[in-house]
Amino acid sequence: MNPTFESIRLAIERRLASWDGVPVEYDGAPQSPALKAAIEAKQSWVRCTIQHGDSFAPYKGDKPGIRRSGIVQCQIFTPINSGSRPAALIADSISEHLQFYRSGNLELLTASAQRVGPTEGWYMYLVSVPFRAG
Repeated sequence: MNPTFESIRLAIERRLASWDGVPVEYDGAPQSPALKAAIEAKQSWVRCTIQHGDSFAPYKGDKPGIRRSGIVQCQIFTPINSGSRPAALIADSISEHLQFYRSGNLELLTASAQRVGPTEGWYMYLVSVPFRAG
């Protein structure tokens, strides 16, 4: 079966739901009570965004097989006055949980992290995990 954008989103969100880290916010989804509480209390939290990339259709015999790619981006927010260590530890944890994960025809690749630093009252790291499906 060819991967759909929705099947990719569901697989990634299911994987993150099994992570035992801080609360996660998903694009366009209502905030959970745990996430609202963390933000209000200025505790660590993560925002997950799935950026779809190129899709192409290589032929297998006489039928095209769709292949998709993209990047899972996890913005890590920690209290601004706590330094970089808490954000780096969460980045390590979420990277370990996501990279090399496979579900059906979805494969997450090697994670990378970028220090963003202070932003809008939070300290931020960005973890990026490329994926391919199909």
